Parts: sequence; C-alpha cells; structure tokens
Amino acid sequence: MGHGVLRAIAAIGMVAALTAAGRSPAADERRDAVLVDEAFTGATADTRFVGYGAACLTGAPRGGKVEEAANHPLGGCHPDPAGPVPPVGAAPHGYLQLTDAHFEETGAVLFDSPVPVQDGLEVTFEQWQYGSTTRTPADGISFFLTDGAERLTTPGAFGGSLGYAQRLPDDSPGADFVPGVAGGYLGIGLDVLGDYVGDGERRGNGCRRRSPAGTSFQPPPPGPNVVTARGPGNGAEGYCVLAATMGEKTSTGTWRSTLPGRLHGELAAMPAGVAPTRAEALLEPVKRIVRVAIAREPDPVVTVDVDFQDGGGFRQVLRFPAPEPIPDTVRFGFASSTGPLTDVHLIRRVTVRS
Repeated sequence: MGHGVLRAIAAIGMVAALTAAGRSPAADERRDAVLVDEAFTGATADTRFVGYGAACLTGAPRGGKVEEAANHPLGGCHPDPAGPVPPVGAAPHGYLQLTDAHFEETGAVLFDSPVPVQDGLEVTFEQWQYGSTTRTPADGISFFLTDGAERLTTPGAFGGSLGYAQRLPDDSPGADFVPGVAGGYLGIGLDVLGDYVGDGERRGNGCRRRSPAGTSFQPPPPGPNVVTARGPGNGAEGYCVLAATMGEKTSTGTWRSTLPGRLHGELAAMPAGVAPTRAEALLEPVKRIVRVAIAREPDPVVTVDVDFQDGGGFRQVLRFPAPEPIPDTVRFGFASSTGPLTDVHLIRRVTVRS
C-alpha cells in the first residue's frame, strides 16, 4: 500500500517541461514585473498588509497586549515575549513576527489587494522556525493564495490546518467546524510538526481523493518536516492534498520526509540586551528561503523551491499541476500558530513578481 501511495503522489507531480517559445517581448517584460516588495525590516510596513492575532513588527517599538483572533495594523510586538525572539525597536533590522514561543498563540498577515496572475506568479520569502521552549517544535508556517474576487479578511483554522484549511477540533462529532480561509486557491504548508499533510480533524472534508497520510487524528503527527500543498476550498469543504514531500511510512506510523534539509533551525537562546545587528547575524543560519511559482504556459504548473542555507542554493521540493481554473487575480497571506508545543515564527523579504 505504501508504494501505491507513493506512485499516486508522484503522478500528481508529473507535468510537461516549461518552454518560453512564442513569448513576445511585452510578455517577458510583464513576467518580470515586481508586484509587491516588502522587507518587513522597518518600524512600519506596506499598509496593504493587515495583521491578525500576534503578528507584529520587531522593527517597531514594543506594542500592547495581543488581541487573539482580531485584525489590526501591523505594529509593535506584545510586552511579554516568550522564547528567543529578535529585539524590538530594531529598524532597519526587524522582522515580521507571526508568533513568539507562547503557548496557544496564532498570528497571520493578510494582503487583501488583488494581484494579477495572467502572466504567472512567483513569490519569494524568507522564513524562520526556531526557538521552541518545548521538547517538540510546532506548529509551522503556511503561505496561501485566495481567489482575488473575494475579500481576504481572516485566515482559516489554525493548529494542524496552519491558518489555511478547515478543522473539526479533535475530530469531535459535537464540535463545530472552524472554516478554512474564504476562497482558498492554494495553501503551502511548511510543516515542522506534521499534521498539515494529514486529513485528521476533517481537513480535506468533501475531497474525493484523501490524504495518503490518512484521516485519523492521533499522535504522532504523520508528516514532520514536510512541505504539503493543499488546493481550493471554501468554508468546511475542500482544501484537498495535492502534493507532499513524503517518502515511505515508518514503523512508528509517521512518513519520512524527502526534503534535502530541515525546515526547523537550531537557535535556542538570544543573549539578553542583544544588539539588532548581532541578533540578525545569529538568525542568518536559521533562515530558509522559499520560492513558490505558478507558470501558466504551456501547462499550468506549481513549483516550490527551498534554499536550506547549506550552500546548495534553491532545490525544487514540489512540482505539480496547478489547480484549475486559475483565478484572474489572487490575494495572499502567511499564517502560523503554537499550541501545547511552541516555536518562534518569522517572515522577511517578501517579493511577488509576475
């Protein structure tokens, strides 16, 4: 059964090679156009980015109390940080902090402005997952695209759904579904813990093809250190698994990751009173750079590349057919969370180009 599942995953990822033949100079110029460019290193950010929950800018002065499940302009981080977070008031050496290492914390940033996709799309960003105060780090970071025809005002369910997909908490029959992000088109989960690849808690509800990792929700999480793509969904329906960096199933019930490196970085402490430039140097080896691209010609295909900062540069970790129809425009966001297990989650240098 394991090999059959692997063949199914491989089949999903097969697509014809891309070619630029027939492109006009005007098309090439559009393809290179930078649509969004935000470093998140300053005390302020592009106002089209809206914060949610714990999301904050470490470049800004210390902020006030976190209001969970609430939207807000991006500003300073809350006054009682947990874990080895970067120093605050650190502009121009700041970060977008989605969560620190508090328990049960959620954070997201939403770009609620339509971005054209007719010439394809390439999104590059830096991400950090490190500094867990528990034995196991959690949960992970998602990058997601939604249909640009709909507003993007709130993320989806957190926990194993990483702010993109739906969730029935603990698979409890008496519970209510927490909906996925409205008008979801594509959700890439950079999953340190490993629940996002599984269809436990009714992720992928209504999908004809269920996750190879199964539909039960129980420890251990099925796919630690796995990058997973989930497709279109709305409310409590959809968000089906499209592809994942999964190898063979182990004797413990987890699936081996085919990633050539680790999403999680090793940095357990930040010196007290550390200078912003010193913190930046300490965080540099912990960084992973991610590139997500949608190419529309000759066959729509999605690729995900990761630079693990090991000298190997970008390595393609996923390649699969783009869900169709591709929206004319998209909106996008990043989301992250902690639970009874923790981690620090940071984002920097987001560039969106056609």
